Amino acid sequence: MASLHKLNASWRLITQNERISRSSQAVSVIGDRAFIFGGELIARQPVDNRVDVVNLINTKDDSSQILPTPSKAPTPRVGSPSTAIGADMYLFSGRGGLEMKPIEEKGTIWRYKATENEWVAMTPTDNNVPFPSGRSYHCITSNGVDKIYLHSGCPEQGRLGDLWVFDIFKRSWTELPAAPDPGRGGSSIAFLNGRLYRINGFDGKVEQGGALDIYDIEAASWSTMSYIPDGIQGPEARSVSTLVPLSIQDKSYLLTMFGERDPSSLGHAGAGKMLSDVWVFDIETNLWLKVETGNGPVARGWFDADVVKAEDAKNAVVIQCTRTNPNLPCEWCSDHNLECALRREAQRKKPDDISSIFNHVQALTRRVTELETTVDQLRSYLNVTTPAFHSQNTPLSLPGTVNTTQITPLSPQPHHVGSAAQHRAFLGQLWYFKGVPLFSEKGIDWMSSKIGQRPALGKFRLFGSYSSPPSPSQPRVELPERDVVHEVLDAWLSSDWQCLYPVLDSSLVVGTIEAAYTLPPNQETIHRQRTAEACLLAALAICSLMSENEMLELLEGDAYANTAHTYLIQASDASNLETLETVLMLEIYKTLSGQWEDASTLHSLACRIVYELKGHCFNAAFADQPSERHQRKHIRDLFWLCYIFDKDLSVRFGRPPLLPSNYCDLTLPEGLDKIYDSRSLEEEEGFVHFPQDLQLTQIKESLCLFLCSLDNPNLADSTILFHLRQLDIDLESWRLRIPADFRPKLSVLTDQPFQPKMSRLQRRRYIHLQLEYNYMTIIIHTAVRRCGAAYAMTESLPDDLHSVYHSSSDLSLEASRTTLQIFKDQDMLLQQDVFGHVAFYPPIAALALFLNILIHPLDEEARMDLDILSSSMISFQNSSSAKMTELDIDSVQELSHFISELVHLGESTIQKAKTEKQARE
Repeated sequence: MASLHKLNASWRLITQNERISRSSQAVSVIGDRAFIFGGELIARQPVDNRVDVVNLINTKDDSSQILPTPSKAPTPRVGSPSTAIGADMYLFSGRGGLEMKPIEEKGTIWRYKATENEWVAMTPTDNNVPFPSGRSYHCITSNGVDKIYLHSGCPEQGRLGDLWVFDIFKRSWTELPAAPDPGRGGSSIAFLNGRLYRINGFDGKVEQGGALDIYDIEAASWSTMSYIPDGIQGPEARSVSTLVPLSIQDKSYLLTMFGERDPSSLGHAGAGKMLSDVWVFDIETNLWLKVETGNGPVARGWFDADVVKAEDAKNAVVIQCTRTNPNLPCEWCSDHNLECALRREAQRKKPDDISSIFNHVQALTRRVTELETTVDQLRSYLNVTTPAFHSQNTPLSLPGTVNTTQITPLSPQPHHVGSAAQHRAFLGQLWYFKGVPLFSEKGIDWMSSKIGQRPALGKFRLFGSYSSPPSPSQPRVELPERDVVHEVLDAWLSSDWQCLYPVLDSSLVVGTIEAAYTLPPNQETIHRQRTAEACLLAALAICSLMSENEMLELLEGDAYANTAHTYLIQASDASNLETLETVLMLEIYKTLSGQWEDASTLHSLACRIVYELKGHCFNAAFADQPSERHQRKHIRDLFWLCYIFDKDLSVRFGRPPLLPSNYCDLTLPEGLDKIYDSRSLEEEEGFVHFPQDLQLTQIKESLCLFLCSLDNPNLADSTILFHLRQLDIDLESWRLRIPADFRPKLSVLTDQPFQPKMSRLQRRRYIHLQLEYNYMTIIIHTAVRRCGAAYAMTESLPDDLHSVYHSSSDLSLEASRTTLQIFKDQDMLLQQDVFGHVAFYPPIAALALFLNILIHPLDEEARMDLDILSSSMISFQNSSSAKMTELDIDSVQELSHFISELVHLGESTIQKAKTEKQARE
């Protein structure tokens, strides 16, 4: 502020974005940052319970940040102002829930530790001592040391005039003398020099004004300083304004500004006439002085404010502005006839505005339809005019390598959509509501009753649902020149892929190449030669997935895989190492290409062979010579690959595992923890750590058996809950064993996901552990809805079961939100090299959020989760990378369409629930 003789002040815009647009929120300044919590943008719909932080000093760029919600936090609420003591923010009660009633928490004060992003519920130590009732639009302040003062507000009915003090160290409430009548809401209070100052408010009939009430804390008494509230000698009567203390030039003042006059007949759901004036009260002279501010924010009320001390020791008042309508410019830009910065940002960042998203989706859908029509026409033309296979045009397919002998491939191109059962398998078997399977006829009928239309989620060609129906035969390919194969395999064996999938051994594969290229083609050697050729063709197929080498991109992956499978059928009775390598490489190729049913078929063959080769046994006594021990170690590595794939396929398809731990020695390989030590990785070449954590894979076996048991109609709820709890304990015990830098969390920040010294493999492991942990959490805790079958025809559940439902639901939903947040970061996604590594995580997370919207369409989190789905859809639509194949891009876009359908159905569910509620009222 300038000299008080001139009573001039200036406004400065700190930041603005659509996320922080709201009213009835809490704002507290701690250091050089403002912390924002709660509030509403749409009447009677709390935004969420995340904390937003605005940097008040560095405002060159967008200075706001959204912090993740800790596992323990206040529920979303409005009309709950805050105060600060030290580095902590404190708030009490507010209005929330489905009916937007005062939140009754039995005197609990919520303490937010700003330095730790942690909430603490400060419940009174003595339950027998009186405490203030739940309320909203009250006022709160503190002495800055140990006392919080709470005054007035709106309970469920009427207005209050009480005054309370809370000792933050003793955690105890004391009621003080009530303020002068009448009781009111939307009042303002401030602490200054051992006194409380109260001004304005709404008593339910008229706005209060003309009196500054003063409470002397030491004397425990009230007094009143009256003034004329005519807008000339003092501020007009008003409510939902502010009152903050200022110290300027060693003098103390009170500042009030803005507020509402002539309230709306809609009460908290509407707004009356807003004021834009600013006043200061001189404590020494007991005079009000009006402040000239020049251009500033337009009139407003229902906001919050706090004071920040600048480096020059001057005080500045921080307020949070709002947009009166999300479709209009913000108030500041509208008042100054400027292009709205929020709109400019919207064009640049594509915010989660549902209407704009649907318009965007419709335009994309029309474009996709046009492109698909064009592609179909081109395919029809090509099928008539050209052969189906042109490998002779690639450097890796020399003249004469295409054999015109016709075969039936395992997975011809183009890929086709699988059956509805395959779609349900892709989405998992864990979806229930009160014991009813979601994708059963009864479950679909229930979804239809909530949405208002019949969902058709089986129509999408989601990744993993590709299949290989009968089709015209394809020409068979033969191996390229030997030097080419050597170069390709050398690239594989020296890549990160070999560490993840140790399916080939550098010394053993030499014999395979020798057999494939040097054995004479006669009756005695043809079987051995074909086995070796199949192994090398399968190796070329998986090498085609690598993107580091431009030459590898020319490999015809599907053609090599199809021919390898044909040779494999001819040698299927042979249970040897090369056959096992071939089957596993084909299984990897099919899995990462989205052909999960084909991978599952190959997997059963791999399990049989690894059993016959004794890979499930750890004892090295089978081998006497070093070469034999080396081969035994390689077979053991292949067993672990089989074991990993076995549990993944079992969870995805809801099938029992083929490699149960009862019949396998699960002694872990030595040195697995080296993945977490950068120095060990640098010192040891050829280190194997597999695509997944082996200890987590063992927990998956218990999860597989648990999911299969859910099909038993006689399974008791108590049994389900017992196994669910045990799985949760096992998962948490595993999580705590992971080193801190790699340890997954239920909520994560994606701005700095990696430690600087992490290698490429370590970064991949970090992301994969987080995604796997979220995936397991979702599956375990979503399965709780298998309970309650006895109450399927009733509206409510018993209290104890209802409590379990919600505690598990909270965990699965937070894990789902975290998963979708990770996929918004394209750099993190691309660390996985191939979309097939991570393709099955997003649909599971999206479906968990969608199911919760169906069950609780009017819950305050439903709209938030719908926005998360919408923004995820946009992220996938914009996904593109040189590392992504055409199948990857097609799968990502289909995933975007799937989530778009969930958004559409979720929006219909919410609107239907609102309409029905209004009809009942």
